[in-house]
Amino acid sequence: MTTPRPHRNPLRIAVIGGGPGGLYAAALLKRLDPTRDISLWERNARDDTFGFGVVLSDETLGGIEHADPIVHRALQDEFIRWDTIDIVHRGHTLTSGGHGFAALGRRRLLEILHQRCTSLGVHLRFRTEAPPAAELAATHDLVIAADGVHSPTRAAHADAFGPRITTHRCRYIWLATDFALDAFRFDIAETEHGVMQLHAYPYAPDASTVIVEMREEVWRAAGLDECDEQQSAERCAKVFADALGGRPLRGNNSSWTAFRTVVNDHWSHGNTVLLGDAAHTAHFSIGSGTKLAVEDALA
Repeated sequence: MTTPRPHRNPLRIAVIGGGPGGLYAAALLKRLDPTRDISLWERNARDDTFGFGVVLSDETLGGIEHADPIVHRALQDEFIRWDTIDIVHRGHTLTSGGHGFAALGRRRLLEILHQRCTSLGVHLRFRTEAPPAAELAATHDLVIAADGVHSPTRAAHADAFGPRITTHRCRYIWLATDFALDAFRFDIAETEHGVMQLHAYPYAPDASTVIVEMREEVWRAAGLDECDEQQSAERCAKVFADALGGRPLRGNNSSWTAFRTVVNDHWSHGNTVLLGDAAHTAHFSIGSGTKLAVEDALA
């Protein structure tokens, strides 16, 4: 004979950070149990976003379809798809096929997740700094810290999470161009200042994300450390004119930064858990941060 469970109030969940991982986690947790009281804090406005397009693999999409068919159908209507990777070096192109990628604009992804959260009854609080995780943990059953690579939650509880953060020697910048590539493209340019690399992919019928990366000493030798966003876009477009077909590049609050590898000994501390870049990072050449954050939410 089983003992009846005592009655308890609905589970209260707080989500810190309104990126794709935080939003999708909130939506899934609410969908699994509509009685849950779920609130999400995002310090930026609803329409604020950075970057251009995000990539999801077929494997990740399969998980999304199983977990929430409504979100999956909305994404399906937006995706640009391709299955090849082109690596271009000294005029030679090596093509690898059969990979299965899908991409869409980051802004549109956020809109879809905003709509899904709102329809399910998640409380979205924009332009609002979240209270500290420790404060939320005292009044909620679960706190999800999806507060990014510079996670204040991780920093405040470093003794518990055990983060190891490595800042690397390359500099990179996120840009875009107004035409769609037909593959994931890696172009390696050997310039007078040193090697520069382009990493690009389509995310709309008329747009592609373009990331340019190089060692810090090359970046300084080329004078890019003294360039503003527009100057950087113009210089990079000249270096990779062949890949871009002579088209220009544009930014979106873009700046040169160094990639940070984030690893944590533990992803949870009491009833607080890290998600996405707060918990781990992967360089954009081998994995999509959005893909990993969405998979965290699915898990």
